[in-house]
Amino acid sequence: MATGQLGDADLALLRSSERSRLLLALAAILAHVGRAEEVPGPAAARPLRPAAAWELLATVQRADPAAVEAVLADPAVGLWAFPVLRKLRHGAAAVGAQIPAWAAASVFAALAGAAAVRAGVRTTVRVPAHHGRVWLPSLGVTDPVGRGTWAVATLDHGPNGTVVFGENGSVRLPDDPARVADGWHPLPRPGGAGGPYGTGAVALDHLSPFRDFRSLREPAPLAPRDLERWHELLAESDALLKREQPDAHRLVSGTVRTIVPVEGPSPLRVVSATDPDAPGAVTMSLPLDAAAMAAVLIHEARHSLLGSLAALVPLLVPVQEGPEPTYFAPWRADPRPLRGLLFGTHAFAGVMAFWRARRAVEGDRAEFEYALHRHQVRPALAALRNAGGLTPAGGLVVEGLAASVHGGPRCARRRSPAPAAGGGGPQHGGVTPRELAALAHDDERAAWRVAHLVVDDDDALALARRLLAGRPAPALLPPARLRPHASGAPRPPDHPAARTWLARLWCTDRQAFAAVRRALARGRGHPLGVKGATLADALLVAGDTAAALHRFRRQPPSPDAWTGIGLAQRSGPARLLVERPELVLALHEALLRLGAPPPGAERLAGWLGAGARPPGSDAQRVDVAVGPDAVGGVLGGLVVGPEHPAE
Repeated sequence: MATGQLGDADLALLRSSERSRLLLALAAILAHVGRAEEVPGPAAARPLRPAAAWELLATVQRADPAAVEAVLADPAVGLWAFPVLRKLRHGAAAVGAQIPAWAAASVFAALAGAAAVRAGVRTTVRVPAHHGRVWLPSLGVTDPVGRGTWAVATLDHGPNGTVVFGENGSVRLPDDPARVADGWHPLPRPGGAGGPYGTGAVALDHLSPFRDFRSLREPAPLAPRDLERWHELLAESDALLKREQPDAHRLVSGTVRTIVPVEGPSPLRVVSATDPDAPGAVTMSLPLDAAAMAAVLIHEARHSLLGSLAALVPLLVPVQEGPEPTYFAPWRADPRPLRGLLFGTHAFAGVMAFWRARRAVEGDRAEFEYALHRHQVRPALAALRNAGGLTPAGGLVVEGLAASVHGGPRCARRRSPAPAAGGGGPQHGGVTPRELAALAHDDERAAWRVAHLVVDDDDALALARRLLAGRPAPALLPPARLRPHASGAPRPPDHPAARTWLARLWCTDRQAFAAVRRALARGRGHPLGVKGATLADALLVAGDTAAALHRFRRQPPSPDAWTGIGLAQRSGPARLLVERPELVLALHEALLRLGAPPPGAERLAGWLGAGARPPGSDAQRVDVAVGPDAVGGVLGGLVVGPEHPAE
């Protein structure tokens, strides 16, 4: 489970457990709903009662078990069921909060109707219709046949075919519900019965009202070119993984059932997500190519994998009292609870392994991605191994991850291929993919520190008074602590991380990078969806550090510009602008409070660094093991303990 190297029996066990959990949720919903939830009006106009729909499902199952399994395997069913159950039992606000109680309960009728259509069982059922559209799980949706936000429509299936009708019209389904027909929109399944990642297993769900875990959605039309591109990338990524990484292919094939297409900033910047209520569903935007598609699917499949495991075996010890500790997760702009750190580390370890194996094929791009994820995963693993909130099972997962990342008995026989010619070595402008990965990681870490770490006012004022008195900085610089919740002005969670994306573009497509650089030089904002980028950032990534430094110094004073100065110099006094930016900012603000015009950021960093202990001292062994209390605050390092030196 930790390494993602599962066999078919392991995956079958997890799918069985997911099915059991869904059935328990359905049974619990049935136990809570009653006649009080029925829609008002004459009985003939009401949807089929949940208990009767359950009986119909049982009848269909006896005739054709596979038909019922196909309906229940639609991840959107879980995105309906679990929020509804939480609302019924605890009043939790979720998708179910937007649905009238009668409509939420009568989705059972839609399940039964879809199963009957699949099995060819004759039936007539009244089903709910969101904005007049009837959703048949695992099959598709109709055009509006009813009126209002929620209506009731009739599904009739028999020897003469399938018809859905309501007060606003009717739709006849084709004999093969996988075909498009007037008023009927089936779930696209790339490749049909012989599609990628299994036998017709992956559907593109842009139709189901419950497909978005945040809220109900109307069907979103897919342009023919986009649909074709989804088909191409799924087929190409399937072939890539099957050919080069069979373990990863088995994992993706055994977990991913639907992809929910969403808009993203650009193909270079993919957005993706999964939800524990919908194992097998991946929400994502169109990626750049097959390799990017494969990496995203591995990431999200590992999320689903660990989520299914966590539903069977507790991985974390519940926090009984006090605030839940939070940690620095190098891939996120916000502090993460232990669960987020564990799940993120597990997912990115799989992505790291994917790019490690691709280095012999893709050179610079794969080397950058591998090195960046390695920078992220290794300190996160160190934090997990020092965390106190893991159960024995969670500890086993972490140790398995550590063995796969750092090397161990199981992975010793798996040698990583050498990078392709040129990968990892000096490139144009003297910059290498590995150096760019280190730069991107340091930039993200510095931004996180500015947003979420703070130096006590008394400590900052004491430093300011020493500086004004002409005294050197203390050898041991004051610590930082996590900002109190909702205090300060932290960096937004969707910060664009422009330097990371520019570095990724440099290693992926030099011509596109050159075009972005020219656009930035002309003052155009957000080229290729890279928000927040400046010409100085592009110069820094391209290795023209002198020109980048000149431009960063000309920018208005800000932590982001100061970090750019530190990244451009990389050593010497300015290093504190990257290693302890929150301390430089605190000193700057303390001088302002004392009414003294502060010197430039480089001079502040130089003064602080001149008195600090040299690298390698004990003072530099521990840094931000971020929790609810004060954290260490000395030079360098991440969330580490004495037995795990700073990466």
